[in-house]
Amino acid sequence: MAETVTIPVSGMTCASCVSRVERALTREAGVSEAAVNLLLQQATVSFDPAATNPDRLVEAIQDIGYGAEIPVAVSSLSEEQEARDRAQLEEYRDFRRKALGSGGLGVVTMLLSMPLMAGGAHGHAVVADPFMRWAMERLTPPLQAVAPGLYTVPPGLLSWGLLGLTLGVMLWAGRHFYVRAWSALRHRTADMNTLVAVGTGAAFLYSVVATVAPGVFTANGLAPDVYYEAVVIIIALILAGNAFESRAKARTATALRALIELQPRTARILRGAIEQSVAVAAVRRG
Repeated sequence: MAETVTIPVSGMTCASCVSRVERALTREAGVSEAAVNLLLQQATVSFDPAATNPDRLVEAIQDIGYGAEIPVAVSSLSEEQEARDRAQLEEYRDFRRKALGSGGLGVVTMLLSMPLMAGGAHGHAVVADPFMRWAMERLTPPLQAVAPGLYTVPPGLLSWGLLGLTLGVMLWAGRHFYVRAWSALRHRTADMNTLVAVGTGAAFLYSVVATVAPGVFTANGLAPDVYYEAVVIIIALILAGNAFESRAKARTATALRALIELQPRTARILRGAIEQSVAVAAVRRG
């Protein structure tokens, strides 16, 4: 006879993660059905206890890079749910804190990058991109009026300062993107973290080469432009989205639990002339 178990799963961020966990579970011997809920961060699995067990199902999830644990006993379900709620709240606060911090640093990197994009900073008279040229024309005069000394700093020094600032943001605010992307790569798959890591990593590595060895570009008639501000802003925007998503998931999960709790737990039945109160699960037809 098939049994059903609900396994808490952590580390899922998108529909791709849900599909990966479901595929890993359905590949296990004895599993007849697996349904993964991204909002509730859990997997409900129907399996043949003669062919597999919850321990093996947890290992299958962990083997593809996600967190999972043995379901808790019924007596401690409420305590476990409270712990999950606290963890969800802390996750939201962490995302919000990092989004605000990296967003503020993103503004700083943009301001520090303005002199580098100004005409003649790298030996080129104009900025090729029309939007950037328009932004430079509008933003450079007021920035020069507020911080004229910024335009006297050597471009190389600004580039090295931006490198250190951007690396700090990547290690502090964006570290989990790169850790999860590496985990996905080791398991020969890709997800949203891979996209963020590849995009920001490419911009960062290109900028590092332009900072450390600008001669590589100038020798070929190219400007050693850097894109550190893009890296920081992308991380800030993704984290802001994660924060909104985390808050929405927490609220949706709370609403779903409230609906579930409306379901009656006991029923009144009549056996002969005696009325009894029994658990709903014990009620049978007839």
